[in-house]
Amino acid sequence: MIFEITSAKNPKYKYIKSLLLKKERQKNGEYTVEGEKSVNDAIKAGADISCIAVSDDYAKQVNLSDMAGADLYIVKSAVFPALCETKTPQGILAVIRMHNSRKFAPDKNYVYCDRISDPGNLGTIIRTADAAGFGVLLSPGCAELYNPKTVRASMGSFFHTSVCEGIGYEQLKQSGLRLIAGALGAESRDYREADYSKPCAVIIGNEANGVSQELLDMCDERVIVPIYGGAESLNAAVAAALLMYEAKR
Repeated sequence: MIFEITSAKNPKYKYIKSLLLKKERQKNGEYTVEGEKSVNDAIKAGADISCIAVSDDYAKQVNLSDMAGADLYIVKSAVFPALCETKTPQGILAVIRMHNSRKFAPDKNYVYCDRISDPGNLGTIIRTADAAGFGVLLSPGCAELYNPKTVRASMGSFFHTSVCEGIGYEQLKQSGLRLIAGALGAESRDYREADYSKPCAVIIGNEANGVSQELLDMCDERVIVPIYGGAESLNAAVAAALLMYEAKR
């Protein structure tokens, strides 16, 4: 069905706007994605879309029948931007229901994010994992999976990559996966020399503090990407890409 929203006082408008806040996303089990590409990616992937909202200016430029299957809200253009996090929204967003999972198969490769704090890094890791054929496991304390920055940085991979949240260290250890941690230190060897022959989880640590000592003590191997210049370390998403593609190779 098609509805119109002409005022910021509209209850549905207020609800969609509230999903910009993490606590409201968690309370309601829904989140928003912005932009034409992200919404189309969600539709193509069969995401559980609750509704789609478009500005009235955007509605004049597209065939609204292409959005059949979800309730459609045409929002007055003057108030639409406040529903979005981006400074120059394209005029379309979708509200999508969350489907969280903590179950994962121990017969494939994963990247395990240990308290990754930047949503942009998390989204980029998800995108790279999709490209490399990896699943993604998130420790407690990671950046929020449904943060709009995470979704945007994943560039569509968000909707068709296996991501499991809240995977603690013990659950990871008991999975039977070979645990290979990216870590600085004398005990780490060149990442190209590690044994990736069995299903494994390559572990990427927090941007500031690295992999926790507790988790390092559980790992089968510690590896390091050689640094030939003056940089102290690599960006977490870049390190994740190198390890995943080496494991794939």
